[in-house]
Amino acid sequence: MWTRDFIACLEKSTVAQPQVEEALAFKQLHLPERIYKYREVCPYHINNLKTDTVRLSSPESLNDPYDCWLTLDDDLVTTLIERKILDTFVRANKLQNVIPPAQIESAKKSLEPLKTIVAHVPQSSTSAAGIKLRQKAEFFSARARDVANSKVVSILRELRQIVKVCSFSAVNVSLLMWGHYADNHRGFCLEYDLTALNAKHPFRENLYPVVYSNTLYGLRLWAEKLVALKHQKFSPMFPLLAMIHKFDGWKYEEEWRMIFEKGLATNNLDQPAPTPARIFLGSKMDLAKNKELLDICEQKKIAIYRMRLADDRFELLPEPFVG
Repeated sequence: MWTRDFIACLEKSTVAQPQVEEALAFKQLHLPERIYKYREVCPYHINNLKTDTVRLSSPESLNDPYDCWLTLDDDLVTTLIERKILDTFVRANKLQNVIPPAQIESAKKSLEPLKTIVAHVPQSSTSAAGIKLRQKAEFFSARARDVANSKVVSILRELRQIVKVCSFSAVNVSLLMWGHYADNHRGFCLEYDLTALNAKHPFRENLYPVVYSNTLYGLRLWAEKLVALKHQKFSPMFPLLAMIHKFDGWKYEEEWRMIFEKGLATNNLDQPAPTPARIFLGSKMDLAKNKELLDICEQKKIAIYRMRLADDRFELLPEPFVG
């Protein structure tokens, strides 16, 4: 799958060696020619059609509780913090005078750096000084865990709250999506022609493929570089990568999503969008109640189609609408 190469390119992108432009160019080659937005008939969606906008949503309001879910092991962050403070701990207690450099480096690479460094102190388990040193190590380790627990939760919550998304599909004839997102086939589906937009158009450039998986996307490498303050090797794209991974059970949606970073204070969640090329009316739509929708399409010269149920198979057939 080309998405594997796309993800690998973003994962390798660092401050020192950015590969974002290469990844975006690669993505442009695989954009679908058209994307679709399933909608129910309501004032918000009618206004979006009228004003050529799409409405962004917070991940917390979407129907998948794991949407844009970011995961990071608290124990990992605790270890990383301990590794960061180990040199200070060694100097403060003059352990460099009694512990060989190789053992200090070995402690840094362990999962419990403070506990490991204390274990390297000669006779630390019996002497009063050794007992006091262990108590210090336990204290700082507990503080590191407290910081990890609070920081991890706050950072991940903040990232998830900042991001706003708008979901599209590469298909317009999904029975399931017509049922889920278009008011049980009483709504409509908009078609956006991406071939009519240049490569740098914001609508195209901010679209990302959703990658389906059975495991959450972890932020381990991102956290390691962040805690270690290795700025040049830091990859700022890892949060984005976590936001485009979804549970494999949603694969039928063939989703492409628009992703923006907008804070909670943002009042206007509508984003400019091209005028749809076509609109598909649901097979159960009450046309008499939706004259405004049809009038908007006629004014904007949007081609109108209607979905018909096939007679001999489970399939929706789009046909030109004759009013």
